[in-house]
Amino acid sequence: MRPVAFITLAFAPVIAIGIYIYLGQKYGKAFKKVLIQSFLCGIAGVLILAAAKFLSTVLGLNNLTNLKRTLFYSFVTIGFASELGKFLLYRYYIIPKKTIDKPIHGVTMSVMVSLGFCTIALLSFMLDPFHTQALYPYTLYAFIFVPANIIFSIIMGFFVSMGKFIKTYFMFALTGLFGAVFFQGLLIFTLITQDFKLLSLFAFGSTAIVFILGIKAALTEPEVG
Repeated sequence: MRPVAFITLAFAPVIAIGIYIYLGQKYGKAFKKVLIQSFLCGIAGVLILAAAKFLSTVLGLNNLTNLKRTLFYSFVTIGFASELGKFLLYRYYIIPKKTIDKPIHGVTMSVMVSLGFCTIALLSFMLDPFHTQALYPYTLYAFIFVPANIIFSIIMGFFVSMGKFIKTYFMFALTGLFGAVFFQGLLIFTLITQDFKLLSLFAFGSTAIVFILGIKAALTEPEVG
């Protein structure tokens, strides 16, 4: 245990409360309700990650003895399970709501889902009650966990919410899901291998992509009729 890392447990709930207060005042009661629902959906999504990590431990797949196992653990056990857990309720419960009337609102709810997910997933990572954790740089991961997951949520939220408004749910939803999976898996891979040069490229590239997608979502207005 490294106590300094435990301050990161406050990151996700504090950001979520800030979003709730600011956007709740701006958009009203109905919007606040969906913000809370999104946060709770993220918490529920941790169950899929927990199941994947437990199964990985039972099958011995988190003994990362070679490159294939490392890739599988990074992109499937953690990457796919994490993003699928966020995706399912977000796509099928949050996005269809009438409150989501423009792409930027869909992105916002995706961020709230991610913050709910981070609140519980980060605590689970630190405590590791069932000893299912592969070896990461502990403190580094704790500090970048929430910012990284916000990046993944914007990628997912952009494509899923855009899909709603241009009526191509399926392909855009899959793009959002697997785009987030790719970046999540890449982050885990760089941490396990401690390839900090690749981690730096990941940070720069993903931030640039998210900046572009965020502007695009903010400037896109649904077509009337």
